[in-house]
Amino acid sequence: MKQLLFTFAFLCCTLTYSQTTDYTFVYQNDSILQKGIRLYDKGQYKEAEEEYNKISKIDPKFLNAQYEKSMALSAQGTGDSELAKQKKDELRKLYEDLYSTGRFPDLPMLYTTYGSFLSDQKEYDKSEKIFKEGEKYLAHSGNFLYNFALLYIRMDQRQKSIDLLERVVTENPNMPSAHYLLGLLALEDGRIAEGTMAIMTYLMVAPTGHYAEEAVIKLNAKFGQNYLDKSKYTFTKSGDDFSELETILRNQLPLRPAYKVKSDFDDIIIRQVQAVVDYSAEHKMGNGFFETTYMPWIKRLSEKNQFEGMSYYILLSLEQKLGKKITSKKKKISEFYTDFVQNEFWDYVARRKMEHFGKVKDVTIIFKNNMPFLIGDISSGKKEGKFKMLNDDGNLDGELNFANDMGTGLQKYYNEKGEVNMEKNFKDNMLDGPRKTYYENGMLSVIENYKADKLNGLSTSYHVNGAKQCEINFTDGERDGKLTCVYANGTKKSESTFVKGKMNGPFAYYNEAGDVTESGTYANDELTGAYKEFYDGKVLKAEAIYADGKIQGSYKRYYPNNTLEQENVYVNGKLSKAIAYYATGKISTETLYNDKGEMESYAYYDADGNKYYEEKYRGGKLSSGVQYTSKSAKPIELSIAKKPFSIKNFDSTDRVVGEFEKGVKNKEWKYYFSSGQMRLKEMYKQGLQNGLTYSYNRNGSLNSVSNFVNDSLSGQYEGFDSGKRDRLFSYVAGHQTGPYKAFYPDGTVSAEGYLIDGDVSYTKYNYWQNGTVSRIDKYIEDELILSEFYTPKGEKESTLDFKNKTGKFTESRFGNVITQTFNMVNGAYNGKFEEKDKTGTMVADADFVNNVRHNNYKSFSPSGQIFNDINYYCGKKNGVEKSYDLLGNLRIYQEYLFGDEFGKTIRYYQNKNKLAEYNYLDGDLEGDYTYFNQKGEAVVKLFYVGDCLKYYMRKDKNGELTEKVPVTLETAEIVSNYPNGKPAIKYNMIKGSIDGTFTIFGEDGKTNYEAQYKNG
Repeated sequence: MKQLLFTFAFLCCTLTYSQTTDYTFVYQNDSILQKGIRLYDKGQYKEAEEEYNKISKIDPKFLNAQYEKSMALSAQGTGDSELAKQKKDELRKLYEDLYSTGRFPDLPMLYTTYGSFLSDQKEYDKSEKIFKEGEKYLAHSGNFLYNFALLYIRMDQRQKSIDLLERVVTENPNMPSAHYLLGLLALEDGRIAEGTMAIMTYLMVAPTGHYAEEAVIKLNAKFGQNYLDKSKYTFTKSGDDFSELETILRNQLPLRPAYKVKSDFDDIIIRQVQAVVDYSAEHKMGNGFFETTYMPWIKRLSEKNQFEGMSYYILLSLEQKLGKKITSKKKKISEFYTDFVQNEFWDYVARRKMEHFGKVKDVTIIFKNNMPFLIGDISSGKKEGKFKMLNDDGNLDGELNFANDMGTGLQKYYNEKGEVNMEKNFKDNMLDGPRKTYYENGMLSVIENYKADKLNGLSTSYHVNGAKQCEINFTDGERDGKLTCVYANGTKKSESTFVKGKMNGPFAYYNEAGDVTESGTYANDELTGAYKEFYDGKVLKAEAIYADGKIQGSYKRYYPNNTLEQENVYVNGKLSKAIAYYATGKISTETLYNDKGEMESYAYYDADGNKYYEEKYRGGKLSSGVQYTSKSAKPIELSIAKKPFSIKNFDSTDRVVGEFEKGVKNKEWKYYFSSGQMRLKEMYKQGLQNGLTYSYNRNGSLNSVSNFVNDSLSGQYEGFDSGKRDRLFSYVAGHQTGPYKAFYPDGTVSAEGYLIDGDVSYTKYNYWQNGTVSRIDKYIEDELILSEFYTPKGEKESTLDFKNKTGKFTESRFGNVITQTFNMVNGAYNGKFEEKDKTGTMVADADFVNNVRHNNYKSFSPSGQIFNDINYYCGKKNGVEKSYDLLGNLRIYQEYLFGDEFGKTIRYYQNKNKLAEYNYLDGDLEGDYTYFNQKGEAVVKLFYVGDCLKYYMRKDKNGELTEKVPVTLETAEIVSNYPNGKPAIKYNMIKGSIDGTFTIFGEDGKTNYEAQYKNG
């Protein structure tokens, strides 16, 4: 599948695309988001918004970017200016689009921000609807519940607000604003005892917080004269009997001169708060909300005699107003913070009765980064028993077990959807026993066994859709035994043996069809003996002999036609000579090395076997060049200091033009086809490729544009086909990572997805040409796990879940127009795959093995005639491909070897006679290229060497192809006439491409074949 998606067969381009693509843009979602956040923090909201807009909608972090963007829009939407109104409208549209497309559950915090936005706009009913929906996902999120409570205050439904705030305080006692708002509501309801305790807690948690000054003012009001309303609301269902304390406060007993203040500050707030602290020692505890939530820490404060320090600490927000009076108490404040706030306060304020794995019990909340992280029992300062681990939304992230503060027993971890993604066992805080991980689709990924924190025993990995993948034994943390990996259908993928962590013995890799692709032997982690690679288990691809990990003699690599492709010669384990060959067997390059392994010379040969250039090196660095041409009997020394520096072909035409600076490439370098047509343009800086690179086709049209940073592809790679943008990829430091798109010829998107190091990940969307989704594919680690199919009207047609899919299945496609019947093993296509139309006529007939096409594939015309007949080997064309017209007549015959064009290609007239016959070697035209008239008579014969037209043979006066016509720079008028003087064939070849009218005539002068070309 990757080959289908990412083969760079890109042709022409237009100026429009090159002007709109920023090729230097390196797509890294984390960097983009971080930059946006930094800009936001600086108050540069517009610039932050622009950054977030760079995140593709296909990106797994798209929703995170939309959330951050909503914050930036919200910041710009304050006030009544036209810009503010515009940003509010944009913010509304952002939320509505995400909500209407069902994206909120994927990032539940959007329920909080959208509900709050609607609340701010006084659209209370809509806001309530959003909050109620969000509660399904955020029932334990303090931030969500707090904003929900604010809505009910605005709706004047205070009881609901009180209930929500108490939930907030229970779930997250480290949310100061919830304490303050709950205390404020209690005071306004006349509950001065409850209100005081809640606001006291706010000042303990956030003494300089947003509401701190206001909180001090509230508690500095005389309780005998303020907050006198009769209670209307329920703050607790039982307990919370503070009648004695309320009497003390209402009668203003603490304000009497006889009341001894335990602080140098003698203010109303200090006296009234001290009264609460003093009272706490005598309070008889019940099960009320306030007495169980707040009274424990206040009692502890009283027991530890820490009131004086507290009296200064809670006034820190007034430092500017109080000046020296408060700053003189810094030591007391510091001691109080260290002795009580850090060491005592949270042990009490974070301990509460709450539901814990189905039972209500006393637990303690442990915080991480100021958020609830663990919930469980703390005894004598140590974690004991079962704990909940929470994520940022307050939802379950894990179930942990402790004994004496150390991890013990089974630990479970969950993903954001609440599904188990890992299980592991501990003993004395060390991994001990099985560890399991799971894929996002719920399938088992890995089972490992540990002992004392080291891998011991069998470890097994699994395919995404089911079935075992690899298996190996570990001893004391090291691989020990046979490592076997298999494909989804159970056939071998690889096998090797380890002894104490090192490879020992024979190893082999197998392809999807079960044939060996690589084999050799290891001894103590070093290759030894014969090493071989195969195309299909039979045809040799590479071979070498190793000793102690070093090649002995030579390493040879072969083309699939058995011709030598590369030979590296080694002496004493060091590379001495490297020779590369064309598929014809002629030498392509030769590199020589000295005994230090440094390059000494690099010679280049053309496809005719002529040496045309040689580089000389000194100390491994380029020192000079030598040019060879047919026009000079002696080689010509070239100075690399010359500007411009030019390398010629053997016929003296330009091959490479550039510039050296201090012995390394610099600035622009141009490379040419043998026709003189531009092939490549690159930019260099101090020897490293930096900047835009343009590659071209033989006809001069643009093939691709890309960007390099320090010799690595980094930025946008854009490919073109027939003058249209065809593909767009993202690269980061040479890795194909980020969003990609494919386009229809009209410029609309045909497919888009996300790659991680070249592998399809997450979700891929395919589109009909009208823009509606045709198919949605979901991937995990480049494996397809789920496909959804849609009609051109956007209606969902069917879903195919690959999980544990084994057996024979039938699916309907395209509104029941097509029926597919296929076989699967563990979610992978294996066996026969057929497509038929409504009438039962065969549309396609194929075979698969482990998700790749294998053996014969046939497709048929609507009339049932054969249309394509192709042989495959492990997903690659191998053997003969035949293409037919709608009447079933053979029109094209092609030969392939393991995915590359190797061999004969024949094109036919409708009358079944040959139109043209030519030969490919490794995808290049090689040898004779013959055209025929409709009678099957050869009319002209062209001769190619390495894809380059050298000459052609035309008819002589006897009608034989004997007249040789040389061709220069692959440009010529190709003309051949019959003995009667009438043209047999006529067309123009310009720099290797047919241009204009191409016509083959019969001997009677009538046209046998005609076509129009433009640059090929």
